[in-house]
Amino acid sequence: MKRLLAFLFLTASAFAADSKPDVLFIAVDDLNDWTSYLGGHPQTKTPNIDRLVARGTAFTNSHCAAPACNPSRAALMSGLRPWTTGIYTNNDPAQGVLKDVVTINRHFMANGYNVQGGGKIYHNINAEGRTDSWTKWQGLFPSANDHEANMNGLGRGHFDWGSIDAKPEDMGDYKSTSWAIDQLKNAPTDKPLFLALGYVKPHLPWYVPQQYYDRFPLADIKLPVTKEGDLADIPKAGVKMAGPESDHAAVVKADQWKKAVQAYLATISFLDDQVARLLDGLDQSPRKDKTIIVWWTDHGWALGEKEHWRKFALWEETTRTSMAIVAPGVTKAGIESKAPVDYLNIYPTLCELTGLPLPEHVKGASLMPLLKDPSAKWDGVAICSHGKGNHSVRTDQWRYIRYADGSDELYDHSKDPYEWTNLAGDTSLSDIKTKLAASLPAADAEVKPTAGDKPKGSGKGKGKGEGKKKKEKKKADE
Repeated sequence: MKRLLAFLFLTASAFAADSKPDVLFIAVDDLNDWTSYLGGHPQTKTPNIDRLVARGTAFTNSHCAAPACNPSRAALMSGLRPWTTGIYTNNDPAQGVLKDVVTINRHFMANGYNVQGGGKIYHNINAEGRTDSWTKWQGLFPSANDHEANMNGLGRGHFDWGSIDAKPEDMGDYKSTSWAIDQLKNAPTDKPLFLALGYVKPHLPWYVPQQYYDRFPLADIKLPVTKEGDLADIPKAGVKMAGPESDHAAVVKADQWKKAVQAYLATISFLDDQVARLLDGLDQSPRKDKTIIVWWTDHGWALGEKEHWRKFALWEETTRTSMAIVAPGVTKAGIESKAPVDYLNIYPTLCELTGLPLPEHVKGASLMPLLKDPSAKWDGVAICSHGKGNHSVRTDQWRYIRYADGSDELYDHSKDPYEWTNLAGDTSLSDIKTKLAASLPAADAEVKPTAGDKPKGSGKGKGKGEGKKKKEKKKADE
């Protein structure tokens, strides 16, 4: 902590509010590529997410650093990969491991920004209410999210869905949007604003008001595109990640697949309505023309592809994300970049866009060349890790997965966008495998238990809504 405080003291500067752009930093929980502009599902309706990303550069081949909330957010916010920190899964400690790391919010705060945070930014929601992390931390907002009885009949905890008797304004994300709009319109103007808003939906359970379900009649629902026997050419380590005998078997047996797809689409639609309110609020604020927008979803989500559900795997559905950057004076509207990027690129990009110094530990490449010219040469790849020793590499054409036991998978996206044919055993592609594997670490850090971390869900923050029922908080934390 002494090193951190020394850094904050040495780098703190009194920047004039009009010399630095504001930043609207939007995180979304569990949203995959089911947005209209990415085409992940033909029935999804996201006109406002589309409206947001169309304001700048949308990265259509963006991927998380890890397909789980905790390691994905820890990597993005710290600029450090899971194999460096030892934060691989939701159960690995993060708060203590990162206690001396200059994270994005700390860096902006040290450099004169009014750093406001609300909703879900880090996985351990309550642990980030510390004075060294935020000018003010609001935390979660109370939500009409609880339902005492399981609604889908599966009896699998928060893996549940169904409409609830509530109004949109009763939902936590509605309230957090109202809070963010108020910040945009009324935050003091003596400092530039870094506003971090973390949306919880479409995280499970998929409980939203009936009006959102009505937008997607069950009789018309289309299932994701799948292939029977898709796991036949997958190594044992991959099949274990898929867990076909778990969620997928339960969903199919209970005839809940279409209902689950309907529920996910409905919950995304609720989120999209909040994005509409947020954009309108920004446009009505004095910050409209000087605000950088960073839009990111923490990982993908599977709904039966490869007989897998949730995140927690290294295939396209679980690593691909929705990500866009709007930077006044830098980006142009309606631009898409197909370059393979991941979330280690966000920290250095934000520093370059705002003119902040780059902390020494941040090694990712800035996306500035692609923001200026989406066709610019890009040598980077997107790397995703899930558990110690398990990694995937994504380029414009290939996905290579290597598991801790040495087994692997290789997919050619130019011919196989659904990753149905594992080419890892094709000896003619050995050079490609070797080249892709060169981006992976020779060794992975061990998980680092620290005294600074409490068991998941045990934090006691003081932000708005933090004192709600333990059941609700546990759902948001998972």
